[in-house]
This record gives sequence, C-alpha cells and structure tokens, in this order.
Amino acid sequence: MAAARLRPSFRTAAELTSPPKLVRLSKGSTAPGLVCFPSLVAISGAREYARFAAGFRGRRDVTVLPEPGFGKGELLPASVDAVVEMQAEAVLRTVGECPFVLVGRSSGGWIAQAVAGLLEERGSAPSAVVMLDTYLPRSEALPWIQTNLSGKMFDREKMFGVVDEGRLTAMGGYLRLFSDWGPEPIGAPILAVKAEETFTGSEQTSDEEAAWGARVARIEVPGDHFTMMEDHAGATAGAVLDWLAENV
Repeated sequence: MAAARLRPSFRTAAELTSPPKLVRLSKGSTAPGLVCFPSLVAISGAREYARFAAGFRGRRDVTVLPEPGFGKGELLPASVDAVVEMQAEAVLRTVGECPFVLVGRSSGGWIAQAVAGLLEERGSAPSAVVMLDTYLPRSEALPWIQTNLSGKMFDREKMFGVVDEGRLTAMGGYLRLFSDWGPEPIGAPILAVKAEETFTGSEQTSDEEAAWGARVARIEVPGDHFTMMEDHAGATAGAVLDWLAENV
C-alpha cells in the first residue's frame, strides 16, 4: 500500500482528464439497464463481467465503468470522495435520463453503494443496487478472503491480463482509501448476491449484513467468490434478472 502513495493522483473528477472508457457488454430494451463497477483488486476490469453480461443480451443494457488507476499511466484517486464523484458523473453520462441499476462485484460493491448515495443526494437515484459477494472493508471475514484470493487471483492472469506492479499498487491504493469506509444508508433497495461456497472463516455476521441498510434482499447462487461469475455466471445473471423483474 505504501507504493501507491508515490503514484500521481487526482482530487476532483475535473482533474482526471483521461478517465477509463466505459465498456458496453450487452444491449437490450428492458429498463432499467445495469451499470457495473469491477472489483478493486489487481485483476480489476470489464472482463470480470463478461460471462455475467452474456445472460442479459437482448434483454437489458449492461455497461461497465472501470475504476481509474489500473491502466497504464492512469491516475489514482486521492480519496474515496474523488473516485465516487468521478464515477457518479460517469454514470449520469452513460444513462442520460434512463432508469438504471448499479452493480458492484466484490469490493466494487463499495463503489456502487457510495455512488448510489451521492446520486440520491443529487436527485438521480438508481432503481436498485446489486452487490455480488461484497463484504465490508472491516469485515472479520476479509482477512480469510484475502488469504484465499491471492493465489486464485494470479491463477486468472490468462483470463484477466497480467497482474503487474501498476495493478498491484492500484489495488493497494484503493484498499488503503476504503480501509475506514463504511456504508451510509441509501433509499434504493439492495440485492446482496452471495456465493453458496464460502471460504473457511469468510461467513458474514448478521451485524455486518445489517450495516448495508434495512432494504436488503439476500439470495445465494452456485459457486464461490470467483466461479459465481465464471462457470456459474449464467445462474448468477438469471437470479439477478428474476429479482429485478419482480422488484424493480
């Protein structure tokens, strides 16, 4: 994390003159569409949603807004507020006047929830927030998860690209920024999609789950933290589609 402090950073969205480009993975006519945030680990990127988005093709739009700092030469945010403001503005540019759902995978759920709160304050609330196996930054389960994820992350370099120093320092920078972050209540309903296969010691307590707010629906899908968006991505997409159809 210390190396991340040496990287150039931006303090406001206006300072980020070359933000990451959005990636549209699916097109469909049913509203609301999905705007997705990748995780904040070294494999972060639109590819995390590739298989998941396949389940929405011809049904709903699925767009990914990568976080800045993981690409070559990209600035890192100097604060949580900086990246949340930048991504909130990116959401509004993407959706225009159309209704939308925010989605976050793993630590990307922190971005989704924080962006939802800011957009609600500005009168542009999402229809819902979907968090795909997201844990709180201070969760007692997080050390167990990080231990198990390290090896699995590097095993996936062929799928997501080489994990180089820039990506590792970006991950360290984001984890440092969010180390003391906690969710603020939001008005939008939240769907917490959890993997059926948990790592030993990674189960969330009821208090941790309650911290996300009162309007949280919880469902489980096949697979573990990774495979729920890989081998079982179709089942995960189907579960989200069903919930949206019934609740949004």
